Amino acid sequence: MISYRVTAASQLPEQAWSRWAEIQSGQPELDSPFFSPELARLTSLVRDDVEVATIHDGEELAGFFPFQRTRENTAQAITGRLSEFHGAVYRPGIEWSPDALLRACGLRAWHFDHLPVNQAAFSTHIWGTTTSPCMDLSQGYGAWREQVRQQGSTVTQVERKARKLEREVGPLRFEYRTPSAEVFAALVEWKTGQHERTSVLPIFRTPWVVNLLEALRTHESPGFIAPLSALYAGDQLLAVHLGLQSRNALHIWFPSYDPEFDKYSPGLVLLLNLAEEAAERGINRIDFGRGEERYKQSLKTGDVLIAEGKVSRHSVGTAVHAAWYRTKRRIRESRWRQQLELPLTLTRRLRQRAAFR
Repeated sequence: MISYRVTAASQLPEQAWSRWAEIQSGQPELDSPFFSPELARLTSLVRDDVEVATIHDGEELAGFFPFQRTRENTAQAITGRLSEFHGAVYRPGIEWSPDALLRACGLRAWHFDHLPVNQAAFSTHIWGTTTSPCMDLSQGYGAWREQVRQQGSTVTQVERKARKLEREVGPLRFEYRTPSAEVFAALVEWKTGQHERTSVLPIFRTPWVVNLLEALRTHESPGFIAPLSALYAGDQLLAVHLGLQSRNALHIWFPSYDPEFDKYSPGLVLLLNLAEEAAERGINRIDFGRGEERYKQSLKTGDVLIAEGKVSRHSVGTAVHAAWYRTKRRIRESRWRQQLELPLTLTRRLRQRAAFR
């Protein structure tokens, strides 16, 4: 018999965290670090709204659904809008109901937009699917480089700029994981400046975000780290990236660079160095997360199929939300996309601010 319980993440017993890691490690489709128990655990240190619904098959602890509870009693993915993969972690073969889980947790709804489509329990709640680009490093960096080189000139151009950097600024040095507080401070400064220039909410001014990233970058466990990487030319720091890493997958999360060196594309130079060393460390895939950014499309050699939809106890609200989803998809496919998206652009800052409460 299937049953559900909900617990504050801070109160989840140690054996439950271990069981979570055990279930995740046995399923390659859950190898993203966003499904790792450590992410929920560390987020619960900086936010008091992190909860975990557990799925029980008789006496067996068979699954986990981590979430953040909003003021409206809806569920958000762990880390909220920072999340780029989300869903439940559960044993293969178990049949359970997301609707029943929401009722047991006293939740009104859960909206998802980065759910791997192989999470069959949510199949009846999916509105549509899209892809999340990735770099396939399973055959090594050299094989990936050759495939991308045949697809276009991006890698060749970035390598040319790397050589120019060495000639004009200084010898390149890459650190896969640095403990430097100065490097982290540079990431915060550059990313905040980028957000302000592009009218994106400067999330690094949100205390819990910075506190979470500080906790992540210093965390150490066998199957989960958040490497803070740095690229230098001589003694000059050029680019920084803070990502999430599981045993087999690395997720590109917060890349940034010194805008004074923009003409050299230091962020892409860092990315190639990061990919090469990640492959040497046994990483099979680098995920970019959903998006149409040029670098994602030019460097990808694969895609993860993801879904958007909603589990809700209120059918009318779900129908309205689903209709809005279909409208947005038609806008994206329209030749008048730029004009039609203007109202969304004008209200984006307000929607982002609400999401980072």
